[in-house]
Amino acid sequence: MKEMLERMRKHFDAQEKLREEVLDASREVIRASGRATAAVHREEKADAKEMLAKARKTLATLAEAVKAEPHLADSGIIISAYQEYCEAALVQALIWDGKLLTAEELDVSYKPYLAALADTAGELRRHALDLIRGDEVSEAEQMLKLMEKILELLMEFDYPDAILPGMKRRQDMVRRVVEKTRGDLTTAIRQQKLESALKRAEGARK
Repeated sequence: MKEMLERMRKHFDAQEKLREEVLDASREVIRASGRATAAVHREEKADAKEMLAKARKTLATLAEAVKAEPHLADSGIIISAYQEYCEAALVQALIWDGKLLTAEELDVSYKPYLAALADTAGELRRHALDLIRGDEVSEAEQMLKLMEKILELLMEFDYPDAILPGMKRRQDMVRRVVEKTRGDLTTAIRQQKLESALKRAEGARK
């Protein structure tokens, strides 16, 4: 009996230690990914790349943990880390290159990829508004097109929560974000046209 208890304690001690390591790594991935996205919006490319690389490196720790304990693959700790990393990588590629990376290119599973894709639409809206404020309306239009592309992709996944948890809510959220951005952009374009017309009229009077 004593030997069995010792074996069981060692097993659960190892489980506890692994959980703490996974939790620390997950938090680090989430922090680095958030900083990478913030750096993109600040147009600090070097910092954004550095933070994303840090997140990717730390993610390797989680990948090893999943190999050792496959049941962790669908845990919230793991999914959250992959989702945040994926979002940061998608934001960088879309804003800098206009490229939509695939789940395979990012080496992530489909669930965190789709969740990250939905959140990415919000980051693209933020960037589009920054562009509108900077009077870069054409560039903002490109962001809207990318957001529409994301919405179109997400709408292809009509599955119940048992298969894709929260997908319907995410689809509705992205649709609202796209509609709001389209409205903001329409207003900006009208304003731009009005200002151009006033300038022409003023030039004609002179």
